[in-house]
Formats: sequence, structure tokens, C-alpha cells
Amino acid sequence: MTRRSSPRSLPRVLTGAALTMALVTSSGFTPANAIAVAGAPPLDESRAISWGPCTGLPVPTAGLDCGRLTVPLDYGNPGAGSIDVAVIRAKATGTRIGSLVMNFGGGGNGVINLAASHQKYAALRERYDLVSFDPRGSGGTSPPACGSGAVADRLFAVNPGVGNPADRKAFLQATVDFVRACEKGSGGMLPHAGMGDTARDMDRLRAALGENKLNYYGMSLGSVLGGVYATLHPQRVGRMVLDAGLNPRQSVVEVARQLTRASQLFYERFLSWCVEKGCDLGKDTKAVNGAIEGLVERLKSRPLKGGDRPLGASLAITALLAVSGGEPYWQELEARLAQAIKGDGDPLLKLADAIAGRQNGTYPSLGVFGSAPYNSAVYCRDRERPAVRDLPRIEAELTRISPIFGQLSPTTGFLIPTCAQWPVPVDPEGRTVRHTGPAPIVVISSEQDTAAPTKEAASLTRQLTNGVLVTYGGDLHAAYPAGGPCIAAVVEDYVVTGKVPAKGTSCPAA
Repeated sequence: MTRRSSPRSLPRVLTGAALTMALVTSSGFTPANAIAVAGAPPLDESRAISWGPCTGLPVPTAGLDCGRLTVPLDYGNPGAGSIDVAVIRAKATGTRIGSLVMNFGGGGNGVINLAASHQKYAALRERYDLVSFDPRGSGGTSPPACGSGAVADRLFAVNPGVGNPADRKAFLQATVDFVRACEKGSGGMLPHAGMGDTARDMDRLRAALGENKLNYYGMSLGSVLGGVYATLHPQRVGRMVLDAGLNPRQSVVEVARQLTRASQLFYERFLSWCVEKGCDLGKDTKAVNGAIEGLVERLKSRPLKGGDRPLGASLAITALLAVSGGEPYWQELEARLAQAIKGDGDPLLKLADAIAGRQNGTYPSLGVFGSAPYNSAVYCRDRERPAVRDLPRIEAELTRISPIFGQLSPTTGFLIPTCAQWPVPVDPEGRTVRHTGPAPIVVISSEQDTAAPTKEAASLTRQLTNGVLVTYGGDLHAAYPAGGPCIAAVVEDYVVTGKVPAKGTSCPAA
């Protein structure tokens, strides 16, 4: 996942239910005039969006508009205050037929994601204004401030896991410090950060855009948001596509189990690649694995000297998440592992920091760990979660799947200890999907996507009651638009013309 001596760019790494992309600074927005959509019903002025130039984004934003939409903090008590949802728009390039709201999955941050990727969706943008937003608790929409970078650094400094009493005490205390900092720095957001309230925000966005129905493309965790929206607002669903479909009923432990399997599969591919090309770490996969596992274990008692702090086991595990970036990043990962085994921990520490998203002692929200406050706020609010007493048993199960990635750490299985100690009760609304409206909803699943298995997309489809499952033969996490002409035709025909794919539609890997 990363292939550099200095962190020039972030690797793509699986975390939570998401793929995270880049180190960014926080976003800023300059208001301009309120939007008016021709032919749309009159807008409540308090719900209008003030659009203006996008500022403060680390990607080109020419031709894009940014703004804010004010929504209640607590929909059950509208007088309890409000929050401003950060939004972005790429106007239609051809004959406009409406707005298409997009959600790019775990970590939130729809503003930066659309700004960085809108060119990929040119076929949809020809007919639609593409619109995205930062879900509450992410990016520019009231993210929980989970303490300073020092809080996170302490969490990375303790040994991973709860396998022995000493490590368990230190790790749980560091996790508690993180959770308490989130609660203190949330501005009252945590009880209102689930998918249900985000879906209500999205309905406010629909109204502010002047749309009678919501046209929507959501991937990964965004597929769950789409399902929850369809359940709460069944008559307002327009043309909806849910890519890399996830099962909203998965518990926190089931999510961690799935991601542990995915990381282990990438790791095993890395081991085989290393041996095939002539690996400095060992002559066969058993030897290479032994060298890496041995390094992680030694770092628990003897951290290596790094640049600004020691390299311990949790940071080494974070660096090893580079395996999920695929072969383009493996050569550098191997080189940095070899240096650590020889006693130089600084290169592997720099890789861990790049993956975690650490920047000048802080953790911006698009890094793997920087997105942890948002992912925790959503999953811990919506999903069934474990008790603290069950953590040793759960970790033992996960380490049978993967001795390295099954260890609870700030970047592997972190939802488990976090949600076990989360300060607000679970609300099942955010995992309840049952669409009763007339609109069909297209669900897409890549058959080789270990982060979003087809069985989970099939479960989501059944819960929607009138969902239509389309399968793709490759391993893309979100098959559109990179999956080739078949998938492109399925999505674009439905979103643009309303043509529903036939039951059992399957597209070959591109």
C-alpha cells in the first residue's frame, strides 16, 4: 500500500467498512446566493443552501460549488440546536434532469470525495447535478473532537490486544481515554450520529435541492444509508443504486470478523508474492510469515527507535495494513520490514503514520485513524455491540482467523473495544431496512470483494423487499464505474432512463 521512503501519498487501506484515501486539511466554504431550481416547489428559506466557491480543499475545485445546509441536531427535539451539513455540487454538463446525491462510504467526507472523483462520473453528470455531503460527525459536519493527537499517540503506544492482564489494562484504559475525549468533544452529537438521523439530513437535502424524490448512488456504508433512507421515506425514493452492498444487520463483531478475513487474505497474497520474486525476509511463506510475526511479537517488549517516537507492535500492525494496497506497494513494504528486522524502525514508523493519517502530530479525518471518531459514532450507535468481559474471547476468535490482524489495535478491530465502552445506548433504527415504497432499488456486489461479500449484498437486497441484485465478477470495492461497460450500462441506464436491470443480471470482470 505504500511504496515510498517518505509518505508522498496515502495508500488505500481497508478500515471499518471503508476505504480511506488521502491526508487532507480541513475544508472551508464560502457562502454565496441561495439556490433556486426551475420548476421546483418553493423552498423554506431556513432549508435553502447558500452555494459559493469551494475553499480549503486539497484538490482542484474549479467548476464546483460548496455550501451548508442547517438541520436539527436532535430531530426529536428541534429546539435543542442545529448543525450545519457541509455540501458540494458539480453541476450537470448537459441537459439537466435532476440532482443525484452520492455517498462514498466509511469515513464520511463526501465533500472531498466528490471533489476528487467527479470526473469519473461524467456520464451521470451529463444529466444530473452530482451532490454529496459530509454526514454528521465527519469532515466539515460537526466531527467529534476525540482529544488531541497525544490521545491517539498514547493509544498507538500501548501494546495491542487483551490477551494478558497487563496489556488488557493498558489497552482498555487508552481506549477509554479516546472514548471519553470523543464524548467531551462531540458537542452532544453522539446520541444523534446514527444512520437514522443522517437519513433525515439527506431528506432535508433532497428538499433543499428542490427534488420531490431522492435519486441516490451510495457505496459500501453508503449502501446502508440508502437502505435506511428508503425505510424511513419509502415514497420519496427515486432512482437508487447501492454499490458494494453491505448487510445493515451485521454486528460490530461480525464487521470486524469480515475485515480480519479480508486483511489476512491480502497478507497471504503478499507472502506468496514475496517468495516468488525472491524475498529478503525468508525462502518460503512459512519463513517470511515467521519473520514478520516474530517482529510484531518482539516489538511488544522491545520497541524500536523511530523518528519522533518508538515503533511498537500496534504501529507495526498498522504498517502491515499496506498489504491491502496490492502488488504495487508490496516491494516497499518488504524493504521497510527488512529494515525493522535489522533494527531500524524509522521507515516502518513513517509508513504506519502515513496509513494512520498522522500529520504533524495530528490525525486529520481522512486517515485510517482520523476516520475512527465518525465510524465509531455510527457503528456504536447503530449496531449490536459486545461487552467488555467478552473481549478476550472475541480476540481469540479473530486471531485464529489472522494472528496479526486479529489483534485488537487502533487500526484492527478497533470498533470492538470502542463500542464496548461507548457512552450512548444502541438504537436499532440505523440497522433496520425494509423498503415498502414502489421504487425498485438496484444493489451491486463484486463477487471477489472481501470487504463486501456477495452474501451480505444479497441480504441487503432481501431486506429492501423490492431490491434487484446485480453481480460483478471482479474484486472492486464498488464496481461502478471502473467495472467496465456492462456495469456502466446497468447503472447509467437505470439512473438516467429508469430502465431496471433484469433479475439475475451478472457482469464479467473487466
